[in-house]
Amino acid sequence: MQDFEKLGIDEDFNPFYKEHGIKKPTEVQTKIIPKIMENQSVVCVAQTGTGKTLAYALPISELIKKAEDENGLSAQKSKPIAVILSPTKELAVQIQQVFKQLSHHVKLRTRTLVGTPKSVANLKTQSYEILIATPNKLLRALKKGDISFDNLQYFVMDEADQLFDMGFKKDIDGTMNFIDYGKTDIHFFSATMPIEVETYLNEKFEKKKLEKIHLSSSHHVQQQIETYNIFVDVEEKMRMMQLFLEKTAKGRGIIFVNQRNQVEEVNEFLQEKLPKLKYRILHGALSQKDRLANHKAFVDGKAQVLVASDVMARGIDVKDLEWVFNYGLPKTAIYYLHRCGRTGRAGKTGIVYNLVTKFDTKIINQINESIKKQSTLNLSFITNDIKDEKKRQTKKKVKLKSKRVKVTKRTRL
Repeated sequence: MQDFEKLGIDEDFNPFYKEHGIKKPTEVQTKIIPKIMENQSVVCVAQTGTGKTLAYALPISELIKKAEDENGLSAQKSKPIAVILSPTKELAVQIQQVFKQLSHHVKLRTRTLVGTPKSVANLKTQSYEILIATPNKLLRALKKGDISFDNLQYFVMDEADQLFDMGFKKDIDGTMNFIDYGKTDIHFFSATMPIEVETYLNEKFEKKKLEKIHLSSSHHVQQQIETYNIFVDVEEKMRMMQLFLEKTAKGRGIIFVNQRNQVEEVNEFLQEKLPKLKYRILHGALSQKDRLANHKAFVDGKAQVLVASDVMARGIDVKDLEWVFNYGLPKTAIYYLHRCGRTGRAGKTGIVYNLVTKFDTKIINQINESIKKQSTLNLSFITNDIKDEKKRQTKKKVKLKSKRVKVTKRTRL
């Protein structure tokens, strides 16, 4: 606890650390908390599962608490002091939970803005310090005057690269027009930093003199993750997933599928073949109510398995997640890294299973090259195994029997 106090965080938060089994700050928190406490705007690029949310939530909560101890609670309505921008509703809800847990000890008021007209109406009539929002909803509320940045002191973009990757650049540009740079600290947190995003930050926020903190592990597949590559024909994938769930899967995990229509296909298959399996589905076409309900059910442990598109690949923290199963390999290496990052978090071990077909060679090669450029990991075994497997399959077709399906030797990354 004293380690956090040395970083400038008051002892009022000590009960929070005890509740969540936190014994000392992570490397990210040790480097970031003092900067935010000193009102230095930062760009933090660090590996998934390293405690980035607390790295900004703790100091921002501490700074707001100190100000209110001196000046009292603000009674001004719809004028947040801190705004956190999230690319997805699920991540926004997760961030809100972190702030809520902190606020139990320092009495801060936290709200979310993720879509419904009712939530916007409530925000207009309430006083609160912290707002977590998605980009388009936030900009719309600002333009209508439902929310004001008059009291804004801290603006955070969480999973900043995904905000741009998902096409929110116009919304971000529009939101920035409402920010007074002279009195607002601006922070960016992400697990990767593509060149186009870094260029944008350098050009847009040149006057803010952003301090960039890139931790050495920021683009690495986590070392505590083991990877299995399972070579199958396309028509064997459903059956192999079933065998995996019946015979191999232990604990809780996520099955990643590339397209939302495939999520529904997997859903229908599981309903028929594994009716007793406790699982939920998640993709962008679900209603907001269903998305948030399914996400909450999985996080709360009411489901053993989540079948999801890449909406779950970034930022989402499920502490007891033991495995990730890539039913379909993602289109980019960045998403491969982030899918892997859902397991093996906070120093724990995890396992990633990849279904690999003859059509995945190009994707695997691209993932390999991208990861090699960003880390020192040697992932050439994936490409080599695919080439060897293609040669073997030209001689004899592999039948769908669990004991004869090709699985690469276990590789600790």
